[in-house]
Amino acid sequence: MASRRPPDRKALIRSAASDLFLRHGYHNVSVAEVTAALDLTPAALYHHYRTKRDLLLHAVLDGFDTVDAAIREAGDLDTALRSLAALVAGPKSLLSVWERESRNLEGSQRLTVLERRTGIVTGFAPLLRAERTELDAAGAELVARAVLGALGGQSRRSSVSRREDERLMVRLASAVARCPLPAAGPSPRPDRRPGDGAASGVRRPRRDRLLTEAIRLFDERGYQSVTVADIGEAAGIVASGVYRHFAGKTDMLVAAMNRGGEHLRTGADRALAHARDPREAVELLLGAHIDVTVKHRHLVGILIHESAQLPDRERVTLRRYQADYLDVWVQALGAARTDRDAVDLRTTVQSAHSMIHFAVRSEPALPGPALTERLAALGTALLLGE
Repeated sequence: MASRRPPDRKALIRSAASDLFLRHGYHNVSVAEVTAALDLTPAALYHHYRTKRDLLLHAVLDGFDTVDAAIREAGDLDTALRSLAALVAGPKSLLSVWERESRNLEGSQRLTVLERRTGIVTGFAPLLRAERTELDAAGAELVARAVLGALGGQSRRSSVSRREDERLMVRLASAVARCPLPAAGPSPRPDRRPGDGAASGVRRPRRDRLLTEAIRLFDERGYQSVTVADIGEAAGIVASGVYRHFAGKTDMLVAAMNRGGEHLRTGADRALAHARDPREAVELLLGAHIDVTVKHRHLVGILIHESAQLPDRERVTLRRYQADYLDVWVQALGAARTDRDAVDLRTTVQSAHSMIHFAVRSEPALPGPALTERLAALGTALLLGE
């Protein structure tokens, strides 16, 4: 007897693809690998999804649907936080695919994702304002982004039980959700992308212009979707001229990663040198990290999302540096909060970094100084709050 097609085949395909995209990255997963995971033929997949990119779009939207449902079905803020924490503590993070893999979508698909993400934020904001009547619409949306960011970078920790994991996530999310915000300050003004210095009459060196555009394009589109010609065109330099400054695209990525690591290392060293006690060390580390993320959002983006594209030696070096950077934070927080264990400390630091990254990249309204001040308050509540 012929086997019957499962009624939820489309959902199974999306789930398998989502898991593979999250673990290996969109470009490193083939349609054959998705179908092999489900014992399907490629024709069966293409019956439901026209292309791999179409499958990615629906996998991302699936994650949105799950998060959106958790928020809509919650009657109050605490219920919403518990529901979101349960998603994070599940077998895979449904939130982390939003940014990293969405870059591989095309124009109209990206717009769909942006609209859905904005809808989730605006849907979460009323739950915040129902409890926190002092928040205006912009403040509530920033806090909503911060909560989602704090949870979005997390995944299941095998060293603790799922119940303990959820409790920790709820505690961190609640600290962010209930953090008093400083006033927004001056009226918002649109951010401008740094130019090449032409307006001042002085153009930056070609190597600098190339690296700046490479960093932006790698972050916006993903390393594998960018060509040397794309970078040269963005910098106003013919493709053959690019090779006078860089051996190739990989050379640019290595230079970018080194630059990003140096910015973070310099900020951390300065923070620790000026700290007078453990709490101030955490506050200064936080301020330095926010400053780098606000000023160099594309650079921080590729540090987070593109390390797998580095050659083996450089990737090992970067991961060692990232582990050392995280350890500095964990030690500083541990000295300030002696009541927390190692898992708690590490998770809290990772949550703070994720919150800052997501809020900076998705906050459309606040100018740099106002956003920096508010993120400092939110980060302090997450890291040092009771």
